[in-house]
Amino acid sequence: MTPRMIALRSSSLFDGSVFFDDGVTVVVDGESIAGVLRGHPDLGSDVEVIELGEATVLPGLIDTHVHLVAGSGVRALDLVEGYSDQEIEAVVTRSLAAHLAAGVTTVRDLGDRRFVVVNRRDDQHARPLTTARPWTPTILAAGPPLTTPRGHCHYLGGEVSGPVEIEAAVQERIDREVDVVKVMASGGMATTGTDVMMPQFSLAEMRLIVDLAHAAGIAVTAHAHALPAVEIALAAGVDGLEHCSCLTPQGPRVSDELLAVLAERQVPIGAALMAPPPEAFEHAPPNIKKVMAQMGMTPETMLESRRSMVGRMHAAGVRFVGGSDAGIEPFMAHGLMRSGLGFLLSAGASVSQTLAAGTSLAAAACGLTRKGFLRQGFDADLVVVDGRFDSDLAPLAQVRQVMLGGRFAPAGL
Repeated sequence: MTPRMIALRSSSLFDGSVFFDDGVTVVVDGESIAGVLRGHPDLGSDVEVIELGEATVLPGLIDTHVHLVAGSGVRALDLVEGYSDQEIEAVVTRSLAAHLAAGVTTVRDLGDRRFVVVNRRDDQHARPLTTARPWTPTILAAGPPLTTPRGHCHYLGGEVSGPVEIEAAVQERIDREVDVVKVMASGGMATTGTDVMMPQFSLAEMRLIVDLAHAAGIAVTAHAHALPAVEIALAAGVDGLEHCSCLTPQGPRVSDELLAVLAERQVPIGAALMAPPPEAFEHAPPNIKKVMAQMGMTPETMLESRRSMVGRMHAAGVRFVGGSDAGIEPFMAHGLMRSGLGFLLSAGASVSQTLAAGTSLAAAACGLTRKGFLRQGFDADLVVVDGRFDSDLAPLAQVRQVMLGGRFAPAGL
C-alpha cells in the first residue's frame, strides 16, 4: 500500500513566526500541511517518514517584488524593450528557475512587459499540481506598471496620461485579473530622464487608480522614491509601497509624523531592503549617480544612510516585507532574496523577524491566506536548509530541498 501522507522529521523548524529547536515533525497530506508536531512521534505505517537530520524546515520564501523579464545583468531593464517574444519567454523561465533553487516558492512580479508574465501565470493556473506542470514558483502578476509618458519603466508598456487613459489601463488589468496593480508614483533609478525626487502622478490621479482597482477587489502597490510621492501614495490609500526611499535633495527624510502613519497603518514596504554595494556603482545607471551627487553622498554614505533609515523605521514598528527587486542588476539577481533579508537583519531586526518578512508577512502583503506559515491547512510549500539559524541567515545559502504543493522538486532544477 502506498503511504498516503509524508512526515518530515527535522531538528529545527521556523513556522513563519517562531522557531522550534527541539525536534519537529511536519505532516504533509497531498498538497496541504496536515499538522506540525513537537518531537518525532510514531505515526503508523500509513505515513512515509523522511528523516532530515540536522536541518531546519521553514515556509517557502515569498518574494514580493521581482522583474521576471529582466535577466540579472548590468542595467538589465534596458535590454527588455529589444527582446523578441522567444527571448523574453526564455528570460522568464530562467528567472523562475533561479528563484526556486534559492527556496522561493512564490513570486510577485511587478515589472511585466506585454503581459508575458500574466500569460505565464494563467498557464500555471490552467495546470494542476501534477508531474505535468513545470517546476516553478507560484506566480502573482501585476502586468506592466502604470507610469507617465516617458516615465519610469515606460518601455514596459504601461504609459498613461490623464483620467481617460488611466481608466482604460486599470480596466485592462481588471479584465486580465491581475493580482495587484503596480503604479510608478515617482521617477526611478533605472530610467534615465525621470526625476527620482518628484512624483509622477497627482493626488487626484493616484486616487483614481486606487479607487478603480479597489472597486474590483484588487490591491495597489506604489513604487515611490521621492518623499512627496510617498506622501501622495499614502493619501490616495495604496495597499503597499515599494522602496519608500523618502528622498529629498537634502537626502532621505522621514519625519516622526510619517513614521507614525506608516507604523499605524502597517502598509507593507517591499524592495526597501537593499542598497547598491559600493563596488556596483561603477556600472550604476546615470540616475543613481545623479541622485547621489544631488544629495552629496558617496556610495558608502548612501548605503549606511539607507541602513540607518530602515533600522529607525523597523524600530518604530513599520512593516517591511521581503522584496528583492530581482533581475535588474547583478547584485539584485534572481535568487538572491536572502541578501535583501540580510539587510533587514543588519538594520536591527532579529532572525525570526527577518524570516517572517520573507514568509508570513510577505504572504499577508500579497493577500495569500494559505501560504507563509507551516501550520495545519496551509499549502505544503516549504524549504529544507542545512543546519540551524543562529545569529545570521547563513542556512538560506544551503538549500537542500524545496517542496511545492506537497512534492519535492527534483534536484538540479
